[in-house]
Amino acid sequence: MKNNNNYILLMLLISASIFGQDYIFKNQNKVMGSMNPSFYGFGDTSKAGLIYSTEGFNAKSKIDNKFGFANVYFDESEFSLAFDANLLQIDLLGYSASSANLHYIYKTTLTNEWVFNPSVSVGFGSRKIDFSSNVFEDQIHVLTGVIAGVSNDPINNSNNVNFLDIGAGLSFHNSKNLFFGMNLKHINRPETSFNSEVSNKKDMFMSVQAGYEYDMNPYTQGMLPDYSYLFLYNTFSKQGAKTRFDLYQEAILGNVSFGINEHFNNYNGFSVSQFGTSLSVFVEEIEFGVNYSLEMGTKNIPRAAYNTFEIYVVFDFNPFKKNKRGNNSRFYDM
Repeated sequence: MKNNNNYILLMLLISASIFGQDYIFKNQNKVMGSMNPSFYGFGDTSKAGLIYSTEGFNAKSKIDNKFGFANVYFDESEFSLAFDANLLQIDLLGYSASSANLHYIYKTTLTNEWVFNPSVSVGFGSRKIDFSSNVFEDQIHVLTGVIAGVSNDPINNSNNVNFLDIGAGLSFHNSKNLFFGMNLKHINRPETSFNSEVSNKKDMFMSVQAGYEYDMNPYTQGMLPDYSYLFLYNTFSKQGAKTRFDLYQEAILGNVSFGINEHFNNYNGFSVSQFGTSLSVFVEEIEFGVNYSLEMGTKNIPRAAYNTFEIYVVFDFNPFKKNKRGNNSRFYDM
């Protein structure tokens, strides 16, 4: 019974990825541009990074995801260009989805304290499924249980879908400790159906973000390192029938940070929640980190041993930050 429940939950999560739902990283507080490209302009700096994620019940059911990005800030023209690419693979279903996106982020100084960063995005997406990894209804002989090697299911008339993708976003931040953002993806609602006779347009993805940083040792006294901060980051996202909350609490203590995070998913009446812990280390302009999340239980399905592991590295190419001497505030030198 437990294995059946695990399988149901896995199919629920996988179907959310296949039928138009976007994959969301647990480390989005480290690479905020993965959720809202406007944040690639945050801090007027040039960066590059990689994230690798794997999640599921066991090795056979894993969902693997690889994400990479690079952004460049043009100081004289006050805009940023960013590029990111993503590859999701589900070996159990022979399914893969990839995307590549180019983002333009403009900087507008509203006041001495506040900056506005609007962004536009154009991308290319592709989805592919290996039907040899799947068994369809017409392949099963009801009386004998024999599985035929070929299916006549009309979905087989195409195993690859390509599409153009358009998005837009915005963010506001001050020079001290506060920011807000909003983003829309798949504004053009691209067609992603494998079956030419049935439409399956990708649902528009909407998200809002808010962040706040608190200086825990402003007078450089006590036991905490001189540069100690509490960074809070929250997001809400909605796509079709799926809604999600992601909450992050991170303590940045000099060149090390520790954090916890909570994730709450709701999809077609099913609620799936996870609790995670994170650790990262700063070495000059490089940040290495890991995040591990465990299933906290579900609504309508008994608790399952579903877990997520992510590892990431981010490079900061801002020459003015080479001598930051342990000050790893998310708002440093802004």
